[in-house]
Amino acid sequence: MSQNSGVVRIFMMPQQFPCGPQSSCCGPIGQSEEEIEGLKSAIERELGLQVEVVNIIEDKSMKNHLGVLRLIQSFGPMALPIITIGEEDEVVSIGTPTPEEAVLAIREKVGV
Repeated sequence: MSQNSGVVRIFMMPQQFPCGPQSSCCGPIGQSEEEIEGLKSAIERELGLQVEVVNIIEDKSMKNHLGVLRLIQSFGPMALPIITIGEEDEVVSIGTPTPEEAVLAIREKVGV
């Protein structure tokens, strides 16, 4: 493993229905608990890395993750989930990867 390895963070926003759950004008934004849990368990199981899930709405420490905040400001909620690795929050994935894609992206970044 390289020196970039360490904690993996999944920055996410809980799934919401801005126009109401039964509305046909727009779909949900954010991620479901099942989606995030699938990513988290695949990364932990396949790579043996510690995974921290960060809810961007509830987490008061987002000011410590300015790079991630800039991505969200630039691309909006469609950038989520954002997966980072290491203390420097090196971005590994933006958008909605499958668990397999997330594991592959992290594996390529850290050489595991």
